[in-house]
This record gives sequence, C-alpha cells and structure tokens, in this order.
Amino acid sequence: MKLIKKTFITFFFLSSSIFAQQFVATGMHAGFGVNSVNPVATFQNVSKYMESTDFKKLGITAGLYANNVNGADDTTHLIEFYYPDAASYQKAIDMAATSSAVANLLSTAAQNGTQNTHESVYINVREKITAADVEKNKVFYVWRVETTDFPRYLREWDKMIEEIEEEGVAGDSYGMKVAFAGAIHGESLFVWAGYEDQQKMIEQLASFNASEGFARFNARTQGFSKIVRNEISTQLALWNGALYTE
Repeated sequence: MKLIKKTFITFFFLSSSIFAQQFVATGMHAGFGVNSVNPVATFQNVSKYMESTDFKKLGITAGLYANNVNGADDTTHLIEFYYPDAASYQKAIDMAATSSAVANLLSTAAQNGTQNTHESVYINVREKITAADVEKNKVFYVWRVETTDFPRYLREWDKMIEEIEEEGVAGDSYGMKVAFAGAIHGESLFVWAGYEDQQKMIEQLASFNASEGFARFNARTQGFSKIVRNEISTQLALWNGALYTE
C-alpha cells in the first residue's frame, strides 16, 4: 500500500451556480484502494496512522471505506484523503517523505498482506453537502463516467440537477469530480451521492432513476458519455469530518 507519491499541478473549473442548493466546489481528494486479507488489521493500522501526530498536523479530513460492490475490481477497502486546496496537498506530500507514521503504516500493511490496488486524484467541480450530511452519510453510490465533451456534460448535469431538485427526487448530498490522475477505469468524471444506509440508497435511487429529469439527461448526453462503472462503499471511519465543510 503506497500512500502518497504523486506530483500534482492543480487547476479548478470555475462556474456560476445555477441554483442556491448547488454550488461550485474546490479542493480535491486522493484515493487509495487496497486489497486486505485481514479487515480488522487494516482498520487498526489505518486508525493508528490517523491518530498520529503527523496526520493531525495536516488538518485535513480522511476516511476509511469498505468497498462493497465494484464489479471485477479486487479492491476491498478505500482510504481517502480530502484536501481543501493544493497547498494542503503539497504539505501532505512533503510530510509523507519523512514521516515515521507513514513508514509504519506502509510496513505494517505489507506485514498484514495488504496490497495496493490503485491510486487516484480527483478535483472537485460540483458539490452539495452540509456538515449534517457529513455526519450522517455512511453509504456512497458512485458513477464513473467517461465523456468526450466535459464542458457540455457539465452544462447538462447542471440542468439535470435543477430539474430533479424541482421534481423532489434529488438526494441530500452529491457531487462531481474530474479525474485528474490515475483514473481507475478510464473515467473522466467521478460522480457520487451519499446516504444514511443501504435501504435509503436503494429507495432514493429508484426514484431518481425513474425521474423525467434523469431520463432527459440521458437522452441529451448518450452521444458523448457513458457510465464505465458503478460502485457502492460503506464508511467505516471518518477523521476530522467537521473540517470537510469549513
């Protein structure tokens, strides 16, 4: 499991929000997928790192997730770090190079038989989430989308969001990120929605999938985009969650 080794040049897509509940997002997240043969040991190892002084100095949010459904990918867990800006990401890169806590995390993972499956960096472009959502969200549904025309897709996505919000079938929290490096399945975009539990996810997605706004969106975008993978993950732990919406 290799935690941080990327060189990053940041960029942000800037746009005006078309309605009050949806807003342009900044920041980024670095995700690390692992295959664990001992989930308890993985949880303990990751928790130990998150409780270290080195991690606490970063002042960022991080989470550990069980990857419940992901198709043919052998990833069992996801370790996600959320950065408010490029400076905080650079700080983590610099710290990782000399951190004894990171070294211990990696060596212990290797001893436990944990293997790294992928590493990716995503840039936030759209997000709807509150501090209350951060607290209650435990299950996440992901659409990995490939598109040949991102500006057009973004415009159509904004239009769809406005329509499904008016229909009353939009979730409480959702977002879109651009795959900056290491896209797992060749996706251009990482679209997510958060839920309290699996039941609410299934019920709310059923309403969303049957909505007129989503049907119109599919008709408008099918010529230049496609979903390459869907995934479901469950949050096992979140560190510094209050920082996410600050």
